[in-house]
Amino acid sequence: MSVQDDLWRAAEQAAGVFEGFKVEVVGGQLIMSPQSNVQSWTIADIQVVARAAGLKKSRLVSDVLVRFGEEPPRAPDVAILEDGATAPYKHDDLLAAIEIVSAKDDQHDYTTKLRQYARFEVPIYLIVDPFRATCTLLTRPSGEEYATREQFKYGETVTLRLADGITVNIPTDEFERRD
Repeated sequence: MSVQDDLWRAAEQAAGVFEGFKVEVVGGQLIMSPQSNVQSWTIADIQVVARAAGLKKSRLVSDVLVRFGEEPPRAPDVAILEDGATAPYKHDDLLAAIEIVSAKDDQHDYTTKLRQYARFEVPIYLIVDPFRATCTLLTRPSGEEYATREQFKYGETVTLRLADGITVNIPTDEFERRD
């Protein structure tokens, strides 16, 4: 039994007690992020356009655990999986990880998760930030960073070019903002 296992067990127990919060382990800390309707709507919008682009329902999961070797697992807000991937999911099943920032000034999506996704060569990482009304598209992982970073303002379309040849265009003009 490791400390990581203990933290995940605590997170699972806390999720049932603290309704309305997403509970996860980030950087060795137990983090409780408030879930909002904006986050939920954004996840749904992304899944709808991904399905319209031809992705099967089985290739899209939300808040489902993905293992990263000996490092803490993640549960991306939206994960786009390789065709044929089966649970329990591993980092190399991910074609794209999408995180919606859940709290103003929260840097976990911009630092801790970014570094881990890059280190494990997740090909596409998209950060949707309803507080800044921006999307940051990261591609070409290299070490603990991504070689390519594109910034989009809400109102623009973000294009995900998946390794399997499918292109997902995500219009952001109807994404809700948060204060």
